[in-house]
Amino acid sequence: MSRRDHLSPEQKWQAVTRFATALPVLYDIMFRERVGEEYDALEQQVWVHLAGMAQDFASGSGLQSGDAGEIMETLGAILLAFFGPEFRMEDIPIDQGRAVLMIKRCPFVIRGAESRAGPENLFPRCLAFSITTVESLNPAFTLRFVRSMCMGDRTCELKVMRREDAERDDAK
Repeated sequence: MSRRDHLSPEQKWQAVTRFATALPVLYDIMFRERVGEEYDALEQQVWVHLAGMAQDFASGSGLQSGDAGEIMETLGAILLAFFGPEFRMEDIPIDQGRAVLMIKRCPFVIRGAESRAGPENLFPRCLAFSITTVESLNPAFTLRFVRSMCMGDRTCELKVMRREDAERDDAK
C-alpha cells in the first residue's frame, strides 16, 4: 500500500531546514560542556566540511563564481538551499572585485533565540562555513564580515572581495 503525501514541497523544505538549523544549537547545548575546550575546533571542522559540500553543490548546479557578484549570488543560493527559506538577504554588487551580501534574517539566530542558547557560539560556525565556501568557489576571492547579528548587529554584512585586496586591507 502506498503512503499518501499530504505535505507540499514548501512545507517539506521549511520542516527540513528548520531541523537542519536547529541541529548546531542542540549539539552545542548537549556536547559543549562534555567535550570541553576541543568542542570549537571539532565543530569548526564540521562547518569546513559542509563548505566543501557547498562547493560541490554549486558546481553541480551550474552556479557561477567568476567574479565577486557571481560569488555573492552563489553564496546566497547556497545559504537558501542548505539552510532554508527563513533567510532574508539582499545582494549589493559593487564591481567585479567586490560585492556585499546583507543578511537581514538568519535561521540560526532564530533557532538560538528559540532555545535560549544565545548567539555567542554562532559566529565561529558561520565564519568557518562562509569564508571556506567563498574561497573554495574561487580561490582568488575571500570574505570579510563587516557586521554580524550574532555579535549584536542588526544585520550581517558579508563582503566578498579579491584576496589580494583583503590582504592589503588587513595590512593597514
